[in-house]
Amino acid sequence: MFSVQMKTTRRGFTLIELLVTISIIAVLAVLGLAALFRSQRSAEQADSTAQLRTMAQAVISYAGEHDGTLPGPLWPGQVMLYDPAREGRLVREVGEYLSFEKRPTAYVVESLIPKSYRRAMKGTNLGDARIYVMNTAVEVNGTTVNPFGNLPTDPAQPSLKLVTVASLPEDERWIMKEADQHVPEVAGAAWRANTPSAPVHGSMRAAARFDGSVNWEKAE
Repeated sequence: MFSVQMKTTRRGFTLIELLVTISIIAVLAVLGLAALFRSQRSAEQADSTAQLRTMAQAVISYAGEHDGTLPGPLWPGQVMLYDPAREGRLVREVGEYLSFEKRPTAYVVESLIPKSYRRAMKGTNLGDARIYVMNTAVEVNGTTVNPFGNLPTDPAQPSLKLVTVASLPEDERWIMKEADQHVPEVAGAAWRANTPSAPVHGSMRAAARFDGSVNWEKAE
């Protein structure tokens, strides 16, 4: 009897099949990275909204316990460097309404710095980073004044009453907004270099208002 031996052959990938597979993997990787990027940006926006709302509520709470007067006088550019000996910083003036450790010496309260700023200012001294710019010019009875007072003047200009700013026109009724070098109030400031070179959220910027809400506006 003759035995017939069946021979099996192993077929590998052709070059075209290999290139198609690599292309598919590359497309899936790009889509995955894009989804991850969108998710990160969405999380950062939510974090910025929460941080600003917390700061706005602290300002309102301060006014509620200080005869309706806003905290101040304050510096226009605000850092999250808590120092009990340094006046003009919002983080000190409304610190009792914020949840962070009140140390006897200066330190950066990183928990109050939005994730987007920690990313944008990575590698720099966060103690110098201006996270927010305050509303420094509103018109009251035909006169332009700073709602949070003015420290450099002698004597220092006091801050306004919350009820005064509550009746301002809509476009002036903001407390603070995220700082970057494109914000008009930042563009000519001496501390401009201590802010991100561009809006940290791309085409949008967050701003807190005197009613405690947070709005997203188109960045200039």
